[in-house]
Order: sequence, then structure tokens, then C-alpha cells
Amino acid sequence: MDRALEIIDRLRILKDKNTAESYAHIKNILKNQRIPLPLFDIQEFERVKLVRYRRHNNGEDYFRNIEDLTYRKDILLISHFGRCNEPGQGIFYCNDHNNQETGIVESVSVFRGNADSQEEVFTIGAWSLTKPLRLGMILPLELNRGKNPQFDQMRESFMQFENSEYFEELMELVDYLALEFSLDLEKQDSNYLITSAFTNYFREVFDVDGLLYASVKADLEGTNIVLWPESVDNKLEFYAARKQSFQRDPGTNSFWQIGSEETESFDLNTGIINW
Repeated sequence: MDRALEIIDRLRILKDKNTAESYAHIKNILKNQRIPLPLFDIQEFERVKLVRYRRHNNGEDYFRNIEDLTYRKDILLISHFGRCNEPGQGIFYCNDHNNQETGIVESVSVFRGNADSQEEVFTIGAWSLTKPLRLGMILPLELNRGKNPQFDQMRESFMQFENSEYFEELMELVDYLALEFSLDLEKQDSNYLITSAFTNYFREVFDVDGLLYASVKADLEGTNIVLWPESVDNKLEFYAARKQSFQRDPGTNSFWQIGSEETESFDLNTGIINW
């Protein structure tokens, strides 16, 4: 058995244990690897907008502060793993302006296992970039080729990077991580231990602002972005918000927009949003 497969087997065992000790073990295994990922640079930052959806889970009428729409800072209440975050860790999940439909699919709770949902309300925060971003890119598996041309092109280029036995072993590990990022927890018996540990490994080891990966909820055709809080604070500026309501089409999992409301104004100094 080559070294990469040995590591993968150990990671699978630890993931299935699903304990605090196994998660710490996963993190330490990953810290001792050098896992290659292609980097995606957003240089023409003035032309890119990022959007982030927040569902009105508790019947909120409006979110009246920018702090309510950015990454979570109530770390005492973040009690579960997310795809890229640990418990107690706020992180900025978002989409670029070309993937707004992906953001809706990721946010509507019926796609996240809530079969009883009939109507959902979101506030969509929008941010402009003030500086370039550099993102690590989770490559798709070969079997998912054809779903996202941008990812296909990057994988093809990356596979030509080096022709060696060592690189082939590394790609086995890269493909295992891609598989973990493509699992739908609402449909498969899985957890976020591997993806969260890898995100934190990548954050500590590489000088990047976040990760770019294919959306599971959008059948890997759309893309998601996750940014570190410090990159949000230093490279993003809030510029708009919109409240939208969606209603379920009876008998299907489709949702239709039934209402939309724009902000009247906002103050970047105080963070106050006026509706």
C-alpha cells in the first residue's frame, strides 16, 4: 500500500469514530502533509461582488445591522461542525454574483432536510471587494467532469503540473478530499470532520484568503466560496442588502420568490441598516 492510501484509510477510520480525539488526530495527520491545491486569483476585484444569505430562523422582521449579515461572531452558540468550520468558529460562507441561485439552493432548508418547510425568508447581504483575493480550489473528481467548465479546466491544467509517482500519490489524497467536499450530509451517512480539518490546515499553512469549491446542493454545477474572517475585515466592504421571501410550490421541492424589499440606507461607520 502506498503512503497516500495508508493515510486515507486512517482518515476514514478516524472520521467514522466521530469523536473529539479522532478530530484532533485528523488535524495532526493533515498538518504533517503537503497537500497541493491550485490557487485561484481574483485580480479584477472591482468587477466581483459577493453575496451571503441569512435565513430568518427565529421570525425576525429585519436584520438591522451589518454585523447580523457577515460571518458569525456569536462563537459561544456555534455548537456544530460546518463544511469548513469547527464548533465555536465563525467563517464567511458566500457566493459570487454569478452564483446567486447556488446561494439560494444552499440556504433553503428543504434542501437541507426540512421537508415541512413551506415559506422561507432571507436577507441577502452584498459585499464589494476592495483588494484582490487568492483562493485555494478544491478540484472535482474525474467522474464529475462536465458539470462545471471552470473546475474542469483547472483540473486538466493541474494534472499536467508534474508527471511523477510522488505526484500521483498526492493526487490520490487530493481526490479523497474532493470526495469529502462532494458528500451531501442530508443524503449520505457522513460528517464534516475531514473537510473542516482540511480547511483549517489550509488556512494555517498557505497564504490565501479562503477556499473555492463546487456546491453539493447545486449538483456540483455552482460554486461556493468560504473566506477567513480576517480577509473579510480587510478586503470586503458591505454595499447592499435585500430581504426576499420564497414560497414552496405544492408537491415539489421548488421555491418561488413572492416578495422582495431593498434597504433605504446604511451607515458603514455604525453598521446600522435602515429598511
